[in-house]
Amino acid sequence: MKAIAFRGVGDVRVETVADPKIVQPTDVVLRITTSAVCGSDLHQYHGRGGALVQPGAVMGHEFMGVVEEAGPEVRTVKRGDRVLAPFSVSCGRCEWCQRKLPTQCTTTERAVFGGRWGHVWPGGQAERIRVPFADHMTEPVPTEMSDEDALFLGDILSTGFFCAENGGIRPGDAVAVFGAGPVGLLAMQSAQLFGPARVFAVDRVDYRLALAQEFGAEPVNLDRGDPAEQLRRLTGGRGPDVVLECVGHETPFTQAIQAVRAGGTVSSVGVYVEASMGFPAREAFFKDLSLRMGICNARNYMAPLMPLVQGGKLRPARIITHTMPLGDAPKG
Repeated sequence: MKAIAFRGVGDVRVETVADPKIVQPTDVVLRITTSAVCGSDLHQYHGRGGALVQPGAVMGHEFMGVVEEAGPEVRTVKRGDRVLAPFSVSCGRCEWCQRKLPTQCTTTERAVFGGRWGHVWPGGQAERIRVPFADHMTEPVPTEMSDEDALFLGDILSTGFFCAENGGIRPGDAVAVFGAGPVGLLAMQSAQLFGPARVFAVDRVDYRLALAQEFGAEPVNLDRGDPAEQLRRLTGGRGPDVVLECVGHETPFTQAIQAVRAGGTVSSVGVYVEASMGFPAREAFFKDLSLRMGICNARNYMAPLMPLVQGGKLRPARIITHTMPLGDAPKG
């Protein structure tokens, strides 16, 4: 089959690799119909954030497809079913899976499709993929739901919602979202479900800020001054009640702490490229802040969020700007 293989920093190629096969009786093999490029794929491509996957590894952890083959012990899906899977690989049975933390699965060594966080599993930027523990890992997709609407449930839509949920947004709150990239835009959509009075989008890219406005957010352009000062000015001097940090760098994380009101909450889901970074501990301490952060356990969110997408309350497909066949992926 054809797949996107990582060959080194700045070097991905379309290569012919072995077709995946059923290895365990709980496996399925999917024919991939749609796959996406995630921001963490770009970290890998640009060589940011520590160890790289080995040359030849198949990339991609955001995908969906049709079941081509199912192992004899698979009970919940069958050949011909449309399904999606989360970005992380988990068994559904170990202590951490039972605690609803499948990203910490010890059975799979915290595996990620096409990723480098834990054990590397062949990814989804390919024509086919083997998905283990299929009864736990796969989520059926309704016939009437488009690939574009379903795809992001496996990662960035769930992550955006997780970020908003962790913020503890209450009706009438002011919410600021740092980063109007794909995760940030979906966090803005998700934040609106909790009834805030205002949502602010903090970024410097005009087309991203324009799209954020379409989702009901007020733009705050980084190029027009310190974002914390701008946000305080826009909120009568107090700062937003909740800040959602969706970038994953020291500067926006620090700015989020500076911007949020006293007693407020900073919720962070940015994938940090730094192993460690400066932390304004004194300011956070004396402002009585709450800090929530972590990797999203997307498997927990796929089914609950699907009706919100079907009902139009979440519009993940709206953030798609470009589509291309698999063979054109290395061209960007």
